[in-house]
Amino acid sequence: MDDGQGWHRLGVARGGDRRAFGARSRRTLPRLWPSSSGDPISDRIEAPATAEQKKRLSGLSPEQVRCTHLAGEPVQSILSHAPGNDAPIGGVKVIAAGGWFAARPSGTEDLYRIYAESFRGEKHLHRIMEEAQAIVDVALRVTLLDGETG
Repeated sequence: MDDGQGWHRLGVARGGDRRAFGARSRRTLPRLWPSSSGDPISDRIEAPATAEQKKRLSGLSPEQVRCTHLAGEPVQSILSHAPGNDAPIGGVKVIAAGGWFAARPSGTEDLYRIYAESFRGEKHLHRIMEEAQAIVDVALRVTLLDGETG
């Protein structure tokens, strides 16, 4: 069962209830950052993962996530630890000016989840999510080829 700590470490629950982000449908989160195109919008997707893939995802380092742009914008940072207390987030978070995504393995199911938020609207969110899926897939393949298992 999720103890809620992962959500806090990802920065999802800032100023709000984590249930608002946990739904499978897109939700508008409370305005946390200024946006020229309206309120931030978020969504999540799930993808199947073996136990080994989940282990690799939870142990990914920022250096293993090989991306420089997200939805057409330069990546500002890639995190595997929370900035406030350096606690591991159990996955990775990729941040750009217009949005971010976080990928974490499920603790109870054979899958991983990608959580994403855009500050530029629904089309931008879809682009973030498509690119996030590809970025995570490549990172998992590269760590397998490199023999790195976290």
